[in-house]
Amino acid sequence: MPGRVSPFLRGAFTPLYTERTEYRLPVKGTIPPELDGLFTQIGGNPVTPPRRRGAEDYSWFSKDGMVCGVRLRDGRAEWFRNRWIRSRQVCRSLGESRPPGPRRFFTDVVNTNVVCHGGLLLALVETGCMPVRLSETLDTVEYSDLGGGLPRGLTAHPKTDPVSGELFTLAYSPLRTSADYLVITPDGTVRKRERIPLGGRPMMHDIALTENHVVLFDLPVRFDLGQAARGRFPFRWDDRHQARLGLLPREGGAGSLRWFSIAPGFVFHTVNAVEENGTVRVYALRYPKMFDGTSQDPFAYGAGTLWEWTVDPAVGTVRERQLDDRQQELPRIDPRRVGRSFRHYYGMSAREQGLSTYEPEVLLKHDFTWEHTEERAFPRGSVPTEPVFVPRTGDGAAEDDGWILHFRIDALHHESDLVVLDARDFTGPPVATVRLPVRVPFGFHSNWIPGADLDAVGAGLTPPG
Repeated sequence: MPGRVSPFLRGAFTPLYTERTEYRLPVKGTIPPELDGLFTQIGGNPVTPPRRRGAEDYSWFSKDGMVCGVRLRDGRAEWFRNRWIRSRQVCRSLGESRPPGPRRFFTDVVNTNVVCHGGLLLALVETGCMPVRLSETLDTVEYSDLGGGLPRGLTAHPKTDPVSGELFTLAYSPLRTSADYLVITPDGTVRKRERIPLGGRPMMHDIALTENHVVLFDLPVRFDLGQAARGRFPFRWDDRHQARLGLLPREGGAGSLRWFSIAPGFVFHTVNAVEENGTVRVYALRYPKMFDGTSQDPFAYGAGTLWEWTVDPAVGTVRERQLDDRQQELPRIDPRRVGRSFRHYYGMSAREQGLSTYEPEVLLKHDFTWEHTEERAFPRGSVPTEPVFVPRTGDGAAEDDGWILHFRIDALHHESDLVVLDARDFTGPPVATVRLPVRVPFGFHSNWIPGADLDAVGAGLTPPG
């Protein structure tokens, strides 16, 4: 392809242009029999190769979504599938009919995250479009508004309370200056909906959850209609906007939301949040700036690093401090510790400071108790993706008693594996390595869907009788 080509079209990001289904995948090592579920990854992947001009100005964040998944059960890797989310563009290219359901936005591209809740496997996107319901084999079923309970698309990172099983999230659209705070019961019913005025159109990619509060970020990355009209990524940095952190009681509404001014910056992903002695401590990866229009590379403005915000509601203050100087992204914790005290989290980084996060070569395991970080380094050309912690079942299992699953991309030989690590032997040899039939492109987010949840997804799609 002549001319300048976006880094998101080469190396580990090189798109796939076919869909594959393969059974009985080869395994090196032993897959723990406790690992019964589906490991997924979703990301932007165009359905057709971009032409020269498109290759130069390619925006990974706005491309059609592709979901890849590996089903593990009974110590076997049963199958691999990769499927495009059936947007209008994908259906035109593949000659298929469009799936049913409301979109409520001018683009129906869905490409950012996959969550399972209430018997529904849902693909999510940032722009305001409705989620896409997937089958247990990753096929597009429909665009869904959860039976009328969802006013618009969800933010990319809902949070599940590990005790109640309820899902806490925001529904928002860049076309509106307000968001809807939602609480969804374990059976998928929206039990609480509160309108939250924002006074603008911020990008709210993630939230954090504590035992009693939801934490929101309203930051200087704002919706830009001109960018959207030109088919570019529709959010841009706005120096005029005061960055702020919001504290919303779980059972509260707009009147109980309190905003606290913080230093300018941007947060894609929170790590966790906890309540301690009347304060709320929020941990997240902070960038100094993002999407200011000078580069198509979102990571060209400085690395994301670990920060802590300590909010004292009684006094009305926020104390901000940087906890680590490593550039890092895609933080994950034990899902049983969401909103509670925690010791470990996992992420990804690069061997050299200043090297873009889209070329990660290191997985990280942070220990807050000992203030220590283990690094699992990879050889050049070998790219790890988001590390997902899967806890060992049983009430007595410790916080790091389980496995780390991630896709490994060999960008030099165009190969990929699903790698299973022992979380307690983080730098040791893999427990199992599953060879995949295609090179899986680097995506936005990965997730683990337990087998019982996946069975519920399938049962919900099976006609009665």
